Amino acid sequence: MQLTDFAERLTELIYERNIDLKTFSQSLDVSASCISQYIHRESLPTVDNLIKIANFFNCSTDYLLGREEENLQLKFNLCPPFSEQLKFLKDYFNCTAYSIYVGAGISKSRYFDWQKGKRQPSLDNIIKLAEHFDRRVDFILGRET
Repeated sequence: MQLTDFAERLTELIYERNIDLKTFSQSLDVSASCISQYIHRESLPTVDNLIKIANFFNCSTDYLLGREEENLQLKFNLCPPFSEQLKFLKDYFNCTAYSIYVGAGISKSRYFDWQKGKRQPSLDNIIKLAEHFDRRVDFILGRET
């Protein structure tokens, strides 16, 4: 389960860095209660918070989510707005909007809200896209090329 994997990986990385939760949360500009919820398996982070955590530890989002066993310390890009990344994915895979939202099991209205920049995708939907395209979460987010 991703909730458990994420909590374990986050706890391990915090321990390895030997930082306290208050300092860590302040570094990310995320509330300490959010970090505590992640560690105690009460919630998964938003996409923005996942990216902040991955950037802080210089690791992949896929490693944090337990989708990869090895912590590949790669060079990561700043994530573009998701509406731009969605266009990139459509062009890269030479596919239609329809094939994306149907193939990934995402609602049509949600997809078009992303395309218009009205909403940001949830972590669950980013993972659905990664699975649909058989790519890493970092690729879907634009952190890697």
